[in-house]
Amino acid sequence: MQRMLNKAAVSVLALAVSQVLAADLDVANKIRHEGLYQSEVLHTLEYLTDKIGPRLTASPQMTAANHWTKQQLQSWGLKNAQLHAFEFGRGWSSSSSSIALTAPRTVSLHGIPVAWTPGTNGPVSGEVMMFDVNTEAELAQYAGKLRGKYLMMGEDLKIEPPNTIIFERLGSDKLNTLKDADVGARPSYESAMTKALRASRKQAYQFNKALSAFLVKEQAAGVIYRSSRQGGLVRVFGKSHKIGETFGVPAIIIEQEDYGQLLRMLDRKEQPQLTLDIKAQFHDDDKNAYNTIAEIPGTDKNGEVVMVGAHLDSWHASDGAVDNGAGVAVAMEAVRILSKLNIKPKRTIRIALWSGEEQGLYGSRAYVNDFLASRPAPTDPAEKALPRYLWSSPGWPISPKAGYDKLSVYLNMDNGSGRFRGIYTEGNVAVKPIFTDWFGPYMDLSNGTVSPRSTGGTDHESFDDVGLPGFQFIQDPLDYSTRLHHTHIDSIDHVIEDDLKQASVIMAGFLYEAAMADKKLPRKPMPTPASAVQQQRQDLESQKERRKAELEAKSTLESGQL
Repeated sequence: MQRMLNKAAVSVLALAVSQVLAADLDVANKIRHEGLYQSEVLHTLEYLTDKIGPRLTASPQMTAANHWTKQQLQSWGLKNAQLHAFEFGRGWSSSSSSIALTAPRTVSLHGIPVAWTPGTNGPVSGEVMMFDVNTEAELAQYAGKLRGKYLMMGEDLKIEPPNTIIFERLGSDKLNTLKDADVGARPSYESAMTKALRASRKQAYQFNKALSAFLVKEQAAGVIYRSSRQGGLVRVFGKSHKIGETFGVPAIIIEQEDYGQLLRMLDRKEQPQLTLDIKAQFHDDDKNAYNTIAEIPGTDKNGEVVMVGAHLDSWHASDGAVDNGAGVAVAMEAVRILSKLNIKPKRTIRIALWSGEEQGLYGSRAYVNDFLASRPAPTDPAEKALPRYLWSSPGWPISPKAGYDKLSVYLNMDNGSGRFRGIYTEGNVAVKPIFTDWFGPYMDLSNGTVSPRSTGGTDHESFDDVGLPGFQFIQDPLDYSTRLHHTHIDSIDHVIEDDLKQASVIMAGFLYEAAMADKKLPRKPMPTPASAVQQQRQDLESQKERRKAELEAKSTLESGQL
């Protein structure tokens, strides 16, 4: 009799489990069908790149992207679409630029302006000179010598033979290395900025402000930077976007090969001359930047939320297709799929397309601060005036807001356009079996690697830093880091449509599972400051790091005097 009861209980349990799985797998089948065979992901990306183009934060094109994404999400049936504002600074755009060598021979060079630098107000010609200065004290020696000159900012680096793999898919060997925890790693919420590194960055920040003022005073024509990539790739960056702090003279980044040629001319005493023409303007009518927000409302009355996001802003060198138009298109496609399937989620599914990520996670940090959790700013006015990354502390304690306990999870895509191979858990071991289960219906599409490790540099950090579950997927590298990241060839030509489809399907699957789960995702303990013992060790390491840098600098100086 007991055996019959046990068999009956097992049968009932098996039936219950099968019914649950059947419901989940039924939805997974629908997600796969819509995402793989009715995909609109590339169409979305084409509009962002071919129609709108580069989306530098606070630029007119970024404004266009904000409004278009809001309208598009509404057209798919999402509700409560809005633009979330946060203070940013000056907008900037450049409509065209050119740089040419005019002596000792004539040839066009390849360069792209540094963001947030002024234009030239027409073609401006001038001689080139070396300007290898790193401290404010060294500026004085150039007083009265820079008028009308183009300054080459530092010596060239020798172009070594390339030995990197340009394009890569992740195999099981590399994915297996991600399955083990790194016991010696810092907590995911702890900044990698040591005291020594912060001091160095602060010195560079202050020098850059002094440099700008000095160059304006000395009436330099402009500055020339060397691209950090070889092979004709121009990798761009920006100066300060803060009102009252933007760089004072035109600045441009040119190919390593062009930079080296100019330096060789200087070495041979052949005075190179350049003509630079940058059409650029600032946009000061609105000091805010904006995140695009929309949602599929949940049916439960408790107001819980699951979020998906990617950063909508890009750099100005190209159309920002892989960084991060791909992530935006996938996040939008995931919610389009769920809306098209008329999913009625228990929890609200909210999409956020961030601005200001490239300048330091501005948009996602502002959202977290406004709605989820805040941290105190420095009390010292001088420190508070510095960029956030130079603050001596992230601010303690963390103060949760009304939305803190309502958020179940935030999912992010921002590592190029490569397909999903798994997900980083940021040390949250409790979510591993959950994520493994969620990958189940898609294991033929993805390896489903669930790594206990952390990854940085994306908007999920804004959530993880205050103790909320925020995650970034493991993606195939492709040629993201080797050729495309922040360069002038970050275009849709380098995006693989099938990878975007795969990522969209898995993202939609994860959102559905998170929205329908019985409970919110487990959380790690609330972040805390380093203990006295750990702080002492960190301080000691910073002292050693600073001392090592001083000795290396002294050694270089002494060897140069021999």
